[in-house]
Amino acid sequence: MATWRGKTFIEYSIEALKEVVTDVVVISNPAITNDLLHILHVPVVEDIAMYKGKGPLAGLLTGMEFVDADWYIVAPCDTPNVSKEWAMAFIERVDEAYEAIVPLVEGRKQPLLALYHHRAKEKIERLLKEDKRSMQGLLSHCKTQYITAEESQLSKGLFLNVNTKEEYSQLQNRK
Repeated sequence: MATWRGKTFIEYSIEALKEVVTDVVVISNPAITNDLLHILHVPVVEDIAMYKGKGPLAGLLTGMEFVDADWYIVAPCDTPNVSKEWAMAFIERVDEAYEAIVPLVEGRKQPLLALYHHRAKEKIERLLKEDKRSMQGLLSHCKTQYITAEESQLSKGLFLNVNTKEEYSQLQNRK
């Protein structure tokens, strides 16, 4: 698990989200579930059996099954800059007319750093039953509000994704 400044990326996300939501749950890959259970102080669960290994869409559905809520915040494990400010900026935009509230950063949709209404659950189930796993595909089926970093008045750095060794090295060299 990737670390930065003495914590795993996911610990940063959990700390930020615990300040603004009632329930935090981590949806985990079976290979690291036991490791996470030892370091995290929130529930750690694996995908629903019938959708195990079907990607982030299955993880979102699993979270929706595990926690009863109107809205769900999604934050992936490769975003160390997730913050309370980020979560609040998007929670303040909650509008029951939408099923998803998604950041748009430099023209790119960020469906894994987003909010989803429980009404999206049926659409997720339908997509997974059709073996369609794309988060972008989900957005095309949901009434979605897109919010730019500028509109949210948040730094683009909050949306930093660390997916490669080079990106990780760059992050480690930051102060």
